[in-house]
Amino acid sequence: MPAATATLPGWYRALAIVVGLVAILLAFVVLADPALGLATLVLLLGFALLVIGLDRLIAGVTGHPFGGFFIGPAQGVVNEVVGSPPTTGTSGGSTGGPPKP
Repeated sequence: MPAATATLPGWYRALAIVVGLVAILLAFVVLADPALGLATLVLLLGFALLVIGLDRLIAGVTGHPFGGFFIGPAQGVVNEVVGSPPTTGTSGGSTGGPPKP
């Protein structure tokens, strides 16, 4: 009996192809002009740090974490640039807050 294989929806496959082509095109652009790649990396890191800083500021003022749409990707950018592993609240990583009594 053959194993069942799941197929991705057509829109997802089309999106994956477009994103792949854009990534390859951008890779050639960065390889042709490394200064552009460095400038882009600096801008991404700056934006990510700004978003994380605003999140921490909101959490400190209100007592509740914001955890908006941009926090996950922003932390991912910082983790990639700095080289630190991502932290999660469920798998033993830091939860970002004080320990519960």
